[in-house]
Amino acid sequence: MLAPLTHRPSPARLALQAHLMAHAAGTPNDEILAHLIAGWTLGDGMLPADLGLGTERFAALVARHFPGLTWRPKADLAPRPELFPEFEDLLGFLAGEADAAVPGADDMALIVATACMGADHLWQDLGLPSRRELSQLVALNFPALAAANTRDMKWKKFLYRELCQREGVYVCASPSCEACNDHAVCFGPEV
Repeated sequence: MLAPLTHRPSPARLALQAHLMAHAAGTPNDEILAHLIAGWTLGDGMLPADLGLGTERFAALVARHFPGLTWRPKADLAPRPELFPEFEDLLGFLAGEADAAVPGADDMALIVATACMGADHLWQDLGLPSRRELSQLVALNFPALAAANTRDMKWKKFLYRELCQREGVYVCASPSCEACNDHAVCFGPEV
């Protein structure tokens, strides 16, 4: 069950989302992607213009979810985030949890992994209007992870904790591996 909204999105965000949804293909991720694109357009979050997908993959995503819409943001309008050493492991983890039956779930794995490199709450780094939409994104694209978060842990902390547990580190006190005392255990050379 989704948490109630604690605030209302701005009129500009609502108008942009409505415009995007007027072009939606009717696939499950359309609304979430409209939120992501609206957030980026309004300067929310830390994702680059292509949401971390690369130009061609982003264009294919937009064409699949919003046919007939021309959306080509300039790549220089948002910097590419620094990808920390755990990025590939986090991406592999999320890709392995993505629901193959949901169109775009593999793209969501890359988008979420990229946003995890940010310093804020995951919903903020994604440019979503609230944590509620992030919970929708996870429930739709990563249903096993959504079901496993039984204590409603903050999503970024939960994802890192799950990643650490799979690597055999059972105490992840940090939401980012860069700040974790066990960083060398997860990402050091194999012995």
